[in-house]
Amino acid sequence: MTVYLDEVFVVNLVMDWLILWAVGNLAQCHASNWRLMLAAVLGAGYSVLLLFFPEGELTMLPVKLGWSVLMLRLAYTGSWRSHIKLLSYFYLISFALGGASLGTMYLFRRPVMAAWSGIALVEMDFQLFWLAFGAGFTFLLVYVLRSRLRQDIASVQNIVTARVQFQEKTVTLHLLADTGHSLTDPLTGKSILIAEHGRLIPLFSEAVQKTLADRKTISPDFLLELAREPDMAGRWRIIPYQAVGQQGLLAGFRPDYVYLQHGENEQILRDITIALAGQRFSADEAYQGLVPLDLL
Repeated sequence: MTVYLDEVFVVNLVMDWLILWAVGNLAQCHASNWRLMLAAVLGAGYSVLLLFFPEGELTMLPVKLGWSVLMLRLAYTGSWRSHIKLLSYFYLISFALGGASLGTMYLFRRPVMAAWSGIALVEMDFQLFWLAFGAGFTFLLVYVLRSRLRQDIASVQNIVTARVQFQEKTVTLHLLADTGHSLTDPLTGKSILIAEHGRLIPLFSEAVQKTLADRKTISPDFLLELAREPDMAGRWRIIPYQAVGQQGLLAGFRPDYVYLQHGENEQILRDITIALAGQRFSADEAYQGLVPLDLL
């Protein structure tokens, strides 16, 4: 059987990009096109390497899992907790896409099974139809699963209680678990919380409260002014955000701890950033901020 390297690379590049795109859509994680493409190139390169080294360490399960994790880390930012969910979606879509493609090949054609270095292969001439089928199936799978996931999320209680501690002071907030919240700390790449500015004011000294009240714009000079106050060095970030029809900057604060109570589960978050927002999130005060699902 003749194998063409360029054909193997291009086909796997397209399919890996589709799978990574579908993973992000299901997990509600945003990734730029260039990051998705780099991760897809990494996956396609692995497929080519397997042609040269069909036996050995590259075929071991830990290496395959590690390569998948590396692709996801390259494509998406976020905590390791969120990447566990991404990895689950990655293999769910990969297995579904592979099984559907193979089943369709048997349905419409009579492929010849062959073995090469102990690896089962399907000997068929490549046609654009199979690539188009794979793309269509991926889009359909994402549409169906996304609709289902949204129904499941809407059926659970989405209000989370958060206790924010800084030194000896603590404030309590109610946060909405938001599927569309994708802000991250630009320094660490971790997901962050968003809370109303006024709710966090009691945590700070009078000098810090005055500086926050007198602010005109969020800028490096503004953060430097805050950092001059005692125990404030390294506590502040500039968080860029983009919403429908607007974009700007938020001040991000890193407390000592955040205790999240979600149902009967409580977890402690360290090294977590909270973005201070000027607007109110709920007219009836049901919640005062947002928390991404990957932190729960």
